[in-house]
Amino acid sequence: MPRIRDLIHDVDPYDGLTLDGYAPDLQGWGSTHPVFGLLIEEIRPRLILEVGTWKGASALHMADIQASLNIEDAEICCVDTWLGALEFWLWGHADPERYQSLKLKNGFPTVYYTFLRNVLFKGAQRLITPFPTTSAIAARFFAHHGIKFDLIYIDASHDYEDVREDISVYWPLTAPSGVLLGDDYGNKDWAGVEHAVDEFALGLGRRPEIITEKWFFRK
Repeated sequence: MPRIRDLIHDVDPYDGLTLDGYAPDLQGWGSTHPVFGLLIEEIRPRLILEVGTWKGASALHMADIQASLNIEDAEICCVDTWLGALEFWLWGHADPERYQSLKLKNGFPTVYYTFLRNVLFKGAQRLITPFPTTSAIAARFFAHHGIKFDLIYIDASHDYEDVREDISVYWPLTAPSGVLLGDDYGNKDWAGVEHAVDEFALGLGRRPEIITEKWFFRK
């Protein structure tokens, strides 16, 4: 199986990027939760997929864990549009964690380059592959190429319909003995996440495992 990066990119996405005067911006939510270490140490995933990566804080944390465990031939693919979820556009122009973090230039978000520079700053560019597209298109791309992931982390849209769709399309892309993991279960601000996870669990006939808002299912 070729590296996922070679299937997506014909030119290295980090080529030509500089760090002149750049300070890392690793703002995120729950990016260093203990569940990452617990699951990565348990299943030693070679292929990790993150759906909804933003500035890359959780992907970089997972990369650090993989490196500490000497997991060889590893790759983390980060799927995001880098256009912002609904709340980034709804919660006010002055919000520094959302609207302002989009870093609009001529009205278009440029936070993708924040992500790339964070990865470059941390020296993880060999390991982390960006895939700037929607979660739905990415899922069809991976299915077309027969790619399955040892660990999939879903943290994109928090709306019920979107979470339900992400879970339904990425569960088949979870490898045997792999884990489908997500965020914000039980968070009162994102009730749609819990609704979607519980609905999926009902279809499986079992409850999700929960560790402080992180939910997961083992394949």
